[in-house]
Amino acid sequence: MTSIQAKKSNACIWIILSCCFLVLVITFILRPIMFWIIRNTSEEKCIKEGYIFSILVMVLLSSLFGETVGQRFLLGPIILGLAVPAGPPLGAAIEDRLECFVKSILLPIFIISSTLQVNVFEIQRQEFLILEFIVFISFLGKLLGSLLPALFCGVPYQDALWLGIIMNVQGVLDIEFWVWAVGLKLISQRIYTCLVLSAVIVTGTISPSVKFLYNPSRRCNAYKRRTIKNCSKRNVEFRILACIYHNENVSTILNVLEASHPTTYGPICIYMLHLIPLQGRASPLLVTHKNSQKEDSSNSFNPSSHIINAFKLYEKQNEGTVFVNSLTAISPHSTMHDDICSVASERRTSLIILPFHHHPSLSSTTHLPTSIRKVNQNVLKTAPCSVGLLVDRGSPQRAQASNKNDKPPYLVAVIFLGGEDDREALAYGTRMGENSSVKLTVFRFSIRRENPDPASDADMLDNDSIDDFKKYSVGNENVVYREEEMKDSIGIVTVITSIEHSFDLLILGKDHDQNSSDLLRGLEEWSEFPELGLVGDMLASSNSNCNGSILVVQQQSSVDSTLLDSPKYYFGELA
Repeated sequence: MTSIQAKKSNACIWIILSCCFLVLVITFILRPIMFWIIRNTSEEKCIKEGYIFSILVMVLLSSLFGETVGQRFLLGPIILGLAVPAGPPLGAAIEDRLECFVKSILLPIFIISSTLQVNVFEIQRQEFLILEFIVFISFLGKLLGSLLPALFCGVPYQDALWLGIIMNVQGVLDIEFWVWAVGLKLISQRIYTCLVLSAVIVTGTISPSVKFLYNPSRRCNAYKRRTIKNCSKRNVEFRILACIYHNENVSTILNVLEASHPTTYGPICIYMLHLIPLQGRASPLLVTHKNSQKEDSSNSFNPSSHIINAFKLYEKQNEGTVFVNSLTAISPHSTMHDDICSVASERRTSLIILPFHHHPSLSSTTHLPTSIRKVNQNVLKTAPCSVGLLVDRGSPQRAQASNKNDKPPYLVAVIFLGGEDDREALAYGTRMGENSSVKLTVFRFSIRRENPDPASDADMLDNDSIDDFKKYSVGNENVVYREEEMKDSIGIVTVITSIEHSFDLLILGKDHDQNSSDLLRGLEEWSEFPELGLVGDMLASSNSNCNGSILVVQQQSSVDSTLLDSPKYYFGELA
């Protein structure tokens, strides 16, 4: 017995030392090799196939080593996977190469081969009930173990509750552990069958429940008006969330921000949010870049560095009037709108600027146009403030001048038909009209009627907005106001098409008042992008001669007054 115990003790020491050796090799040899691969891959190129092959060899060798020293074959690949640098280029390249093969072939084969051992006819009722009671106790343990620390850290209790429920989801690793236990005869075949059925019941209940019942965008519901019009006071900071999908979006957004008239008494605080699809990492990430923090020049694969530097330069050129805070959100397209709305809610911005999904000079596989369009549509539905969709059709007049002083005036036009969105567009245009380098033209279209109806509340609000605009524009030679009376939609379309090529930026509302909407209803048959509204869709179409940018504004849709006294949701203070 003594010799047998000595052999077991020596075997345990050997296994521990071997595992430590494996960790050291992966940490100090294989991981540096991966960083060397990243450094030797330029930003414009993909990871070489030889490098990918070497990573796969590492996976096989680490798995073989784990089996050799008496551990499961999964030990080595798991440790190696933790050592792989997350995100692009290496993590994303490995995911692109293996995701389809693993999810479509290996995973189904593993699940089928594991569940072939399940035999529901061998289950004994008493044994099943006892085991289910233990599963229920473990479910409560996981739930409370996740719920209580989350509540202690200030997480909203609804989010904490869902977190505890999600922690009970079981997957491939659990099944692999049970198969291993059956192989070592630690559990019987009947217990294995009960465990698999429990996993199916629990996971099959939790997954659809979370999908259909949990709505993270509810945390972003606004409890007060956050619109451009409410920031029209001259001593109020104007906060804008500028979203970036591609590097090509930067110049157009900076042109709009530059025209927004930042001053020392009415500064603009810009929150630049670079949106990157989740690739090569397990969980989403929101990074706040400190202004005092110097960018690491050794990290050549920081996709946000060029964008951050462009906004820093803009802030430096407008020191004292513009303040820039840079953020990077890495998340799947399906939840990207939650990141946008959360940042807008926590930073209390008044406007979100979103690039339109179609860009004439852009061809990229990082963001598919359909994915971007879905993100924009979700933001329009759940935004806690006003939203502006920015369509970039080029602006040759601005691009020709390299010196800032030699740039021609930025020509801005506001198309006003009436309604909440048009009033919001007019408020933004009024702010731009105060900029000495901007020439603003406001076109108000009114419907000519033989027997006009009494003025409604909406009409009175439209008239008040026009009166406020005229009051602020008195004596400003760079502002022009034109009123056009039309009797049908043909007249409106004719005037808009005659001016669309004459301006660098066209600002208009997404939706209009009831009279204008009824008048333009005939355009719905040719509408391709409903998120732009009828007029915006007409200007953004391929048949349009517009060669500037188009900003389609949607005013904050709703305010949830019930959140004022509700402890369910937390609105973060300014960082």
